[in-house]
Amino acid sequence: EAQRALIGSLMLDPDLVSGELFQSAQSAHFGDPALRHIFEAARDLWTSGKPLDAVTICARAGDEYKELIAQCMTNTPTGMNTPAYIDIMRSEARLDALKREAMAIEDAATEEAAVAAFERMSGILQDTGTIKIVSLADLVSGYIDRMNDPNPPQYMSLGLEKLDKTLCISPGTFVVIGAESSTGKTALALQFAVHLAKSGKRVGFFSLETPEEPLQDRVMSQYQMAGIPMPVSKRKKLSDEDLQKAMLAGIASSEMKGDFILTASTLEDIRAITMQNRYEAIFVDYVQLVDTDGKDRTESVCNTSIGLHRMAQQLGVTVFGLSQVTKPEKGRKVVSKDDLRESKQLTNDGEVILLLTMPTEKDAPPNQRLLIVDKNKDGPKIKTRLSFDPEHMTFDQSLTMDDIRTDGRIARQRQEMDRKAKAKAELIPEEAKNGKTVELDEEL
Repeated sequence: EAQRALIGSLMLDPDLVSGELFQSAQSAHFGDPALRHIFEAARDLWTSGKPLDAVTICARAGDEYKELIAQCMTNTPTGMNTPAYIDIMRSEARLDALKREAMAIEDAATEEAAVAAFERMSGILQDTGTIKIVSLADLVSGYIDRMNDPNPPQYMSLGLEKLDKTLCISPGTFVVIGAESSTGKTALALQFAVHLAKSGKRVGFFSLETPEEPLQDRVMSQYQMAGIPMPVSKRKKLSDEDLQKAMLAGIASSEMKGDFILTASTLEDIRAITMQNRYEAIFVDYVQLVDTDGKDRTESVCNTSIGLHRMAQQLGVTVFGLSQVTKPEKGRKVVSKDDLRESKQLTNDGEVILLLTMPTEKDAPPNQRLLIVDKNKDGPKIKTRLSFDPEHMTFDQSLTMDDIRTDGRIARQRQEMDRKAKAKAELIPEEAKNGKTVELDEEL
């Protein structure tokens, strides 16, 4: 009925209907072959710029379709409901396609054939095929409405105050976390993942490198879970207090929506599991270990990056992709987004790129890390110091230096202020130091 109503609407008011119809509908959506033929005839006229009305469409489709076209026109009251008719038709077409693939799974002779049908089902669910066009006036109007909405914006919190103030991570964002080996990128990602799960988000952590027992120890060592030191767990020397903490963490975790996936290895696995469990955020540890087709490692990682970026956009999931980095080139001490290993595509695809590295100063504390926001499409790039507690696998900003913008401007301003303050102190007469009031040059 929706298919017939669309053909009827096109005949009644082609100027009103044609743009919406040919933009959002495809031949495959028409299950009735005769209606599909009429649609294709009308689309051919429209794309070639020829007049579009009942007479020209009948002439293009053929005399044998006149009666069907007349019936469609008679049974359609108005063309104003075209968007609703399109939605109904597309929904029915997707349902039919899903049923066919479900039958293919049931009739599959091999596991490979069943998996292929399941992947096609995933593609059907993801492909909405809707093209949205917004006028400049609507864009401005939408902005004003959003600004007048009293509800605050809902960005994803990572649990580190300075990051949360800098980053505006929304659903569909692809975040890259890069670091050299043994710097702490997995620990940082686990800290983010547990924080998101505690805040009520549905989180999936795809661990392609770390086995289950080390994951248990790392998660339970975090202060936000149980705070049981790693050496205690490794030697199974838990005190009664530690056991009590573990029990309380078990009760709390039952209310959280976090999963650790240890067996997925391909993009198809990650996509299917993400859809099945309706995750709002996923972590892939790490990108270079995802099994993706490619003639070499560079092309494989490139395809993985593109796939994760598309997944974030299509499913509205925030994707955190962990990546190794290579050592900086000679003459450059600090890593940058260009050092992400094996593919520059990660640099292009990531809307946010976080780099975790060791400080370059020789006198820096051994457990200090430098966290660099090297790409931030919706805000500034910053550097901030983190202290790392290896026994509790936790990064903390509470004892760190102030943020330093990448251009060094704030650091230079502080240095200049310190210099002036020191110069001013040196000029204070002895009488003032002894408590007497003296006048100083106001500029100083």
